[in-house]
Amino acid sequence: MTPAVSLAEEAVRQLRSDIIAGRIRPNTHLVAGELAERLDISRTPVREALQVLASEGLVVATRRGFVVHEHSAAEIKNIYEVRAALEAMAARLAAERADAATVQALAAIGADDPAIVDRPREELVTLNEAFHEAVMAASGNPRLAAVNERNSQHFFNHEIARLYTREEAATAVAGHAKILEAITNRDPDAAAAAARQHVLEALDVTLQKLR
Repeated sequence: MTPAVSLAEEAVRQLRSDIIAGRIRPNTHLVAGELAERLDISRTPVREALQVLASEGLVVATRRGFVVHEHSAAEIKNIYEVRAALEAMAARLAAERADAATVQALAAIGADDPAIVDRPREELVTLNEAFHEAVMAASGNPRLAAVNERNSQHFFNHEIARLYTREEAATAVAGHAKILEAITNRDPDAAAAAARQHVLEALDVTLQKLR
């Protein structure tokens, strides 16, 4: 029999993924019984999973149970400001530490390709995630990457990216190019500045589209 803790962990993984991807929308009331039936597990690991997601800020406890959290503009601003600091540090470290093969792999992702702006926005979302995760990995600091992952896993990241205009997409892609160029040139200051600017530009777009 699979241990209950493993079932809870799987429930956390699945529900977190559904919330972040927007398959479960903000303000959705989460009923343990319904989730247990959908995940084909008992209610106990589902309840444990909801507690974990609450600790991550993805759901909130109410008198009627748990509800998917809808972030306020102030909360989103706080999240992006933290992300800007973390990603700036990651880019700085990547410029200092990444070996040639790592830099080459970062470039191979193609997140800096201007042609992306004319492709489906889902591709921009996918390449953006891959690029930022690769920069974090290139920093050589797994703790930094773990903190950033917990801070960055929110539904609005995906939803807003899908709504980018061509100009906004071009700005995002150009941001990737600046970060990659600075890391390739082993310029920590430029890498940190480019990463910070890139994240704060994304914040501006997010706040505009949530008005």
